[in-house]
Amino acid sequence: MSRYRAIALFAALFAVAPAHSDVSLPRALNVLGTVTNAARPVANALVIAFNTHDLAATQVWTGTDGTFSLPALRAGVYKIIAVKSGFAPSITTLVPTKPNHRLTLKLETEKQAQRKSANQEIWELRGSLPADVLRDLDFALEPAEVATYDIPRFRGEMLSVTGVTNNQTATAASYAQTSLGVQGRIGETWQVGLRGNMQRFAHPNDEVSFGSPVAESSVMSMELRSSPTSAYRVGSTKSKWTYRDGDEVEQQADVQAHNFEWQNGPARVEVRYFEQDNLFRETPVQSNRIEIGGSVPLLQTRRNDLGIALRVTQESIESNSDALRTADLSANGTLALVPTLILHYGMASRLGLEGQELAPRTGAEWKLTDHTSIIGSVLYKVLDRDPTTPMLPSLVFWSEDAHVLPTYAYTIGFVSGKEGKNRFSAVATVSAVDDPLRVVFADEVNQFWDGLYVESGDVRRDLRVEYRREFGNRFAIDVAGTAGTASSRNASADEREKVYVTGDLQSTFIPTRTSLAVSYREIQQPSDNGDEDYQTERIHLRMAQSLYLPVDIKLLLGLELARAEHSPYLMDSVTPEGRSKKYIGGLALNF
Repeated sequence: MSRYRAIALFAALFAVAPAHSDVSLPRALNVLGTVTNAARPVANALVIAFNTHDLAATQVWTGTDGTFSLPALRAGVYKIIAVKSGFAPSITTLVPTKPNHRLTLKLETEKQAQRKSANQEIWELRGSLPADVLRDLDFALEPAEVATYDIPRFRGEMLSVTGVTNNQTATAASYAQTSLGVQGRIGETWQVGLRGNMQRFAHPNDEVSFGSPVAESSVMSMELRSSPTSAYRVGSTKSKWTYRDGDEVEQQADVQAHNFEWQNGPARVEVRYFEQDNLFRETPVQSNRIEIGGSVPLLQTRRNDLGIALRVTQESIESNSDALRTADLSANGTLALVPTLILHYGMASRLGLEGQELAPRTGAEWKLTDHTSIIGSVLYKVLDRDPTTPMLPSLVFWSEDAHVLPTYAYTIGFVSGKEGKNRFSAVATVSAVDDPLRVVFADEVNQFWDGLYVESGDVRRDLRVEYRREFGNRFAIDVAGTAGTASSRNASADEREKVYVTGDLQSTFIPTRTSLAVSYREIQQPSDNGDEDYQTERIHLRMAQSLYLPVDIKLLLGLELARAEHSPYLMDSVTPEGRSKKYIGGLALNF
C-alpha cells in the first residue's frame, strides 16, 4: 500500500503544480545518505534506487564510513533499498519534493528485526529488477565469507619439526619442515596474509648434514583482501626429488608452479604457469604450460542461476616444436523446481587443434530434510577427439578433477548436517579416464612426491567419506577417507589394478588444549620396468600439546611408520625388512 500512496502523492503534486507558478518539481534528484546499525556505520552495504514508474534501477555500495552517494536521478518516486548479509533489508520511499535529499537507512540484524515486511516487499520487487541488479542483490544477501584473519590487527604462527630414524644403521632419510604465516590488517578494510612452508629430506647415503637433499619442497602464498568478497592471491610452489628406475642412474624430477588469482564475489580470474621435468616417467620430457581462466555468473534469481567458465591453455614441449593449445568452455546452471528438488545442468567442452570434445552433464539434489540431501550427477562425452593424438598426462589432486574431461562420469552421494557443525557425507564416483593422469596425495605433512598413475582407458572408481562431530564445547573430531581403484576397460589387456586408500583423523580436546592428527596412505601400482608392483603404506601420527605459557607455544610429537616395496624413490630407502620407523618432534608458536 505504501507504494500506491507514494504514486498518488506524486500525481497530486503534478495536479497542483499549474495552480502555483512559483512551484516546480526538480528535473534531477541528488541523493546522499548513510547506512547505520545501532548508530554505527555499515560498510559494503548495497543501496538500490528503484524507480516505481519506469522500473529503472541504480545501485551503489556504501564506503567504510557507511555513506553513499547516488548519481543524479530523474524525477520520480523511488524505493531506496539497503541490504547486507546478516541484516534485515531496509526500505524507504523517496518523493521528489526538492532537488537535494539526505537519507539515513537503519539496518537491524535478522534477530533484532521483528517484522518481515521489508523482506516480503523485496521479493515483490524482484520481478521488476534488471538482471545485473538482481544478481548483486542476491549476492549481498548471501552470507559473507570472513577471512581467518578478519579480527586481529596482527597475528602470526610458526612451526618447526624434524624427524630421525630409530635405527642408526638404516638409510632412511632424515626429515625437516618449517612453516611461517603472518596475517594482519591495513587500515579498516584491507587485509593481508603471507604463508610459507618448506620440507627437506636429507640424502640417505650422504653423511654431510647440509648436502644436497634427496627431496625438497617449498610453498609461498600471499592473499590481499579489499573487502570480505574481493581478494587477490599469489602463490608459488617448487618441488624436486630423486628417483631410480631399475638399474638406471639417479634422476631428478622437478615441478614448479606460479599462479595469480583475482576474485570479486562470484567472479574469478586466474593466471597459472606450470613447468615440469621428469614428472611423468612414462613421458620423460620437459614441458611448460600457461593457463588463463575465469568464471562469472550470468543470471541469478531466487530459483535459477547460470554461469560460464573459460580456460585457455598453451603447453610447450621441449622435444616438440609445436605447442599444444586448448580452450575449455563450460556452462553451469541451477534450477529449483520445488524447495526439495534442485536440478543442476551444464555443458563442458574442449577445443583444440588436435580435435574437439563436448560433454553435457546434469545432476540433482533431493532434500530429504532441511539438512539432509541425496545428490547425483551424470556426465557423458558425446564428441571426442582422435584417441591417437599425443597428449601429456595431467596432474590432479585426488579430491579435485576440475581440469579433467573424462569419457563419462557418474556420481551419487548422501550429505547430512550443517557446514562447520556436525555433518556426514559419502560420495561414490565412477569415471572413464580419457587422458592419462598423475593423481597426487599432497599436503603439508605427507609425502608430496607420491602419486598414482592412471592410464588412458582406465576406469576409476572411488568412494569418499567425511564425518565431523562436536561434543559440546569440549571435544571435536573430523574423519575423512577415500578408497579407489583404477583398472583397464580392455578385458584382454594384461594390466594389473591400481589401488589407493587414504584416511585422515583429527581430534581436539579443548579443556587441555590437546590435538591429535593421524593420516594413512596406501598405494599399489605396477612398476614401469618389471613385473613387480610398487607398494607403499604410511601411517603418520602427530600430537600437539599446549605448554600453558604466556605465549601460545605447543609441543609437537610425532611418529611415522612406513613400508615400501620396489619403490623408485630414494627417500624410501628403508631397512632390508622393508620397514622404517621415524620419530618426529618440534614446536609450534602462535603470536
